[in-house]
Amino acid sequence: MKSRANISKIDRCNGLSQKAFYNKYVKTSLPVVITDKAEWTSSEKFTIEYLKSNYNHLSKTIDGKTYSLSEIIDLCQTSTPENKAPYPNTYDALRDFPENFGDLPEILYGKSNRLNSRLLSNFFAKHTNQHELFFGGYGCSFPTVHFDWLGVHSQITQIIGKKDVILYSPDQTPYFYPDKRHHHHSPVNILNPDYDKFPLFKNAKAVKTTLNPGETLFIPAGWWHTTYMHDFNLTVAISHVNSYNWNFFMDELYLNTKIHYPKLAWMVKIYKVVVGKMFNVKEALVN
Repeated sequence: MKSRANISKIDRCNGLSQKAFYNKYVKTSLPVVITDKAEWTSSEKFTIEYLKSNYNHLSKTIDGKTYSLSEIIDLCQTSTPENKAPYPNTYDALRDFPENFGDLPEILYGKSNRLNSRLLSNFFAKHTNQHELFFGGYGCSFPTVHFDWLGVHSQITQIIGKKDVILYSPDQTPYFYPDKRHHHHSPVNILNPDYDKFPLFKNAKAVKTTLNPGETLFIPAGWWHTTYMHDFNLTVAISHVNSYNWNFFMDELYLNTKIHYPKLAWMVKIYKVVVGKMFNVKEALVN
């Protein structure tokens, strides 16, 4: 994968073909906002009233306190920077909202999303959050700057509200002092950095974009990012693995397996090579 530290803005595209998207952005590991492929976000199934009426049986425990979905939505609607709603509020989109997301097509992508293939063992795939639904409110932001776990690409579609996304290219990783055990997280508070403790962060160069309802941001694997919300927010994130982040994904999975299942770690290295070749052959048949 290539990285682009020198970009000053993120492209915003419409009418982009799948081939052009793949060649210009996926292959080159370059973020892009796609503005015309998520018309489904205007569905009546994604209104506050519909969600509260049909899914209030869902609950979420955050910092030791359990909330119903209606309570989560109410807190997000009244959130302010001084009195922020609990965050992150995440749900499994396919499990918890099957009527809403079960038939939605994944927005244009590469030749395949390997996470959806039967070739990928469920033991490996289950370690990723493949379809996440986020609720948030004004002043909420992701607690740490990070790249997505296991080196997946992310497809973030804004359904309700606006969200700022701040990104840094992978080659700036040394500036973020990654946690030794959870190396996809950084201890640097990018909004109020401590330069005495993290002097290299002075060299970091961010690019920022604002997502509006119906827009999708492609975040390539390894790009550091965080978010900030201006109002009530509903966002869905879909994880992707393809030929361009397969090695990254499997290497991250190996490190995780080595920590939690050390006797099985060797299997991941074999799986990476053998199944990777099987995917390559299968995808070579796709025009």
